[in-house]
Amino acid sequence: MTIVPLTTYLKMYRKRTGLTHEEVAFLLGSMSGTSVSRHELAQRLPILKTALRYEAIFGAAVRDLYEGLFLETKEMVRVRARGLCASLERRKKTPYVMRKIAYLRTIIGEEGGATE
Repeated sequence: MTIVPLTTYLKMYRKRTGLTHEEVAFLLGSMSGTSVSRHELAQRLPILKTALRYEAIFGAAVRDLYEGLFLETKEMVRVRARGLCASLERRKKTPYVMRKIAYLRTIIGEEGGATE
């Protein structure tokens, strides 16, 4: 059985603290409880500053608060890194290009870095 993470765990963290939507909104700085609810339901994504405030309030990294979204984003970056790596592999093999390829392979998750 594959466990699929939720897009966001904000509600779980808020419930653990016992805070209401309005109380979290106050801590975030002038947002409404409705906005917090929309963030919890992943109907809206917070701006970076607000996401970092959630991190400060709940003591959990943004990537943990938005685990499902993080994993989705990470996979998109991997796919794009594969394409960029393939493009760079068709270029002349300079040390600079090879260093980029090695780095992209770490993003992709390939072991061994660049090959000649």
